[in-house]
Amino acid sequence: MIKVKTLNYLDIFKEFPNLVVPDYQRAYTWNTDKIEDLINDWQEFLGNKNSKNISYYMGTLLFYLNKEKDKFEIIDGQQRLSSLALVYHCIHNNILKEQNLSHNQYTSAHNIVKNYSYLLQRKQELAILKEYDILNKLQFTIIVSDNEDNAFTFFDSQNNRGVTLGVDDYLKAYHLRAVQESNQEKMAKDWEAITFFARKNDKLELNLEYLFKDILFKSRQWKGQRSFPYKNKDNVLREFQKQTHKIKKGEQNYRLFANQNNMRFHSLEYQEDNSLVMLSRERIVDTNHFPFSIRQPLFEGHNFFLFTQKYHSIYKFIFFDKHPENSDLNSVRKMYDDIYNNDMSNYLKEYIQLCLVMYFDNFGVEYIVKALQHFDFYIGSIRVEKYYVRSEVVKNSLKNAKNNLLDVIQGAYLPSEIFNFIKSQENISKIYTNKQKYINDKGEYRNNVIERYIERVCKSYKKEKNKFENRKIWLV
Repeated sequence: MIKVKTLNYLDIFKEFPNLVVPDYQRAYTWNTDKIEDLINDWQEFLGNKNSKNISYYMGTLLFYLNKEKDKFEIIDGQQRLSSLALVYHCIHNNILKEQNLSHNQYTSAHNIVKNYSYLLQRKQELAILKEYDILNKLQFTIIVSDNEDNAFTFFDSQNNRGVTLGVDDYLKAYHLRAVQESNQEKMAKDWEAITFFARKNDKLELNLEYLFKDILFKSRQWKGQRSFPYKNKDNVLREFQKQTHKIKKGEQNYRLFANQNNMRFHSLEYQEDNSLVMLSRERIVDTNHFPFSIRQPLFEGHNFFLFTQKYHSIYKFIFFDKHPENSDLNSVRKMYDDIYNNDMSNYLKEYIQLCLVMYFDNFGVEYIVKALQHFDFYIGSIRVEKYYVRSEVVKNSLKNAKNNLLDVIQGAYLPSEIFNFIKSQENISKIYTNKQKYINDKGEYRNNVIERYIERVCKSYKKEKNKFENRKIWLV
């Protein structure tokens, strides 16, 4: 049996008086940043003149009715409910009647004390929120199951598969609030169309969550030779929520930043009379050519949605759309599919996808076959050198090089600058020329995965395996 209902926060414990955090649940892990974001969001919500008659939606809570213990166990939602309990106590100096949430882990106790201390520092602001009756405006969808297996199946489908509680859903909800009501429905439908297409075609890599975590987040955060942040949920949300720029209510236009995508002129031409004429770019309006740059500052609302639409379109265009048989993009796809198949490390597949998207953003299809060959030469050296490929290996290849390859792609004026940089990396060339990196003293490949990669590359280039050490000269 599964029941679904909608309740505001103050009524949850009246409806479910025996609500507990089960022992198997993880600790309470919310930090002060999350509490700060929540309070700031409430303040922004209450600043909206229309907020008086509408609720603030806090998402879905999932409970399991344990009939043996006569308890409702929180499967999903304990972080939010525990945080709201702290807010309530800070405002009213007591707890809600029937509320009986308890935590028995050190981490939970530490975070509860820390977050409560932070709330006390903002007590004046909380008093104002109390006047606006914020806690009574908080709305939840409650799902209750009396079958534990069904409850956890539902929970896993929500969180692990990214169906409704993924990064992309949080971003959509956040940025829709900054879009004019007249455009919200269209923006939401366009977003959902992308998600539906990915599910319908069973293409996990076409999900927006993959785009944000493995393409956009990395392209924007993996800079220089510093320590790169992990692509976890909190970091991704911070980049595309907290780090986006606020806009004035009703704002319809967004600043553009200088890049090759919004240049008015592309070249100078001498005329017969020796006069100079600046030649204009064609006015292109398809989504691949929105005048954005992948590392540019972002504004909340419309700008964020168009930015997302552009880079999802580019990613899909390169790796999934069909292209004419004699086109450069078809050649790229064939080489990519042949070499970066299911036998290739996922970390390296994500790496080369990232490079190609950033390259396309800068140069379109100009020399794109050559770009793929050079990126594979650079990235393939990792596969040849390392017995096992882990996530840190990719980061180290960026941090330990003379220059970060992603920075080189982003900053290049001409494709040749990227190609020359890659060919100048002597440490990369030595990996190929030093056969001991991939062949032992008996003349055997050190690893079957390495051997199969070499076979795929040689087949793609139509070269013999024993010539693999000369791979650099295969680059044109």
